[in-house]
Amino acid sequence: MTAVLTYSAIALLMLAVVVLLARPRQAGPIQEIEICSDEGGASWEGPDLSLAERIFDRTDYLWLRDQVGFAPLAESLLRSRTQMALQWLRAVRRSFDKLVRTPATPPGTHNPAAARESLNLLRLTLRFHLIIGYAILVVRLFGPYHRLIPSFGWMPSLLVRPSASDPYRSADAARFS
Repeated sequence: MTAVLTYSAIALLMLAVVVLLARPRQAGPIQEIEICSDEGGASWEGPDLSLAERIFDRTDYLWLRDQVGFAPLAESLLRSRTQMALQWLRAVRRSFDKLVRTPATPPGTHNPAAARESLNLLRLTLRFHLIIGYAILVVRLFGPYHRLIPSFGWMPSLLVRPSASDPYRSADAARFS
């Protein structure tokens, strides 16, 4: 009986988290921006790449907030860039789905090599969707200017041992010399 209550509490908690993450934010009106005008192509050169670089570049936001001193305008820029980043990541996901979508092999033929390739493609597809999903989650929670890989520079390294130059030396030897 306790296990049933525990599992149902975990399920309700997960459902609440999903509902909180799925609901739209009430950030204010942001104009709809067309990110990818080229429906057929997926070129990562020229304007598409420069758009992605501009979306995730924080120099405009920092300049507006720190040097110019317009914090409300900087927050508006942050909200609009967050929406643009989410739209861009979803467009990348859609273009990847278009790229991967291929017709299935006829049901009468079975090739073990094709099955192995299919499993490898499935593994890579799941990996891509996991990475894009993580990027969307980070952008929704922290904004487009947050690092996707957290910095662990504040933690002491486990591999580096402190050096003991002379273990038998007194602690305050420099003061007496």
